[in-house]
Amino acid sequence: MKKIFTILGVSAAVFASAQTNLFTGSDFNDWTAFESSLGFALKSGEQSVNGGIGGSGALKITDNATTQNIYVMTASKNMNTTGINYITLKMKGVAGGISFNAGDGTPTGSKYFNVPAGTTSNVTLTGTGANAYTGSINAADWITVTLDLTGVNWGATPTFSIKLQKSSTNALFVDDIKGSATLAVGDVKATKANLVKNTVVSNEIIFGETAKVSVLNMAGQIVKTADASENSRLNVSDLSKGTYVVTAVVNGKSVSQKIIKK
Repeated sequence: MKKIFTILGVSAAVFASAQTNLFTGSDFNDWTAFESSLGFALKSGEQSVNGGIGGSGALKITDNATTQNIYVMTASKNMNTTGINYITLKMKGVAGGISFNAGDGTPTGSKYFNVPAGTTSNVTLTGTGANAYTGSINAADWITVTLDLTGVNWGATPTFSIKLQKSSTNALFVDDIKGSATLAVGDVKATKANLVKNTVVSNEIIFGETAKVSVLNMAGQIVKTADASENSRLNVSDLSKGTYVVTAVVNGKSVSQKIIKK
């Protein structure tokens, strides 16, 4: 597998020692090993023998024809979570309403990661309080989805899930689900996107990029939207104090930035 990836469009080498399979079989080269790590049977997912990076194995997420949001997979056995602060997944293809859960399986110990709508490139996601099912992926080539595990409590029974929106059309390949303690130096720099200039906010958000932006609360709900341009401002005086996530697609790349409303 490749050991080079980009976050928010900046390339950086990742040291092989910094990444390990999140659970046994999470590189999908041994399907039996992958299945041994699951807590229950796969839904809307199937083995792809050569759909992964470089023709390797992959998980293919297929249509969810049901009228319920579902767990595609939940890994709750053979987990390797000691010391990790990030999860990365390689993804390619199309999916609607996809999100991720990580933690001990309880509302207080888990975080929920929602992909922004129209994701076409590498993205770093911050955990929220609920699955939103509003995002989508349309990636012609492999992208890296990074989950920032701040606030995640793995507890005695660590679990990781991929969830899918009801009645969604999907043909998404997933490969190399990895855990790591740190991001490479280039990745750390890349996460400091200039989407928002003032990350501690009193009454207004000041933007540093031109984009259509969404402001989400920690429950994953969109509370504000705006058509931003450099130095434009969005009044958020009516929002409650707390942490929010601002998301946008800037120059074709998905960007996510955390702010604190005081």
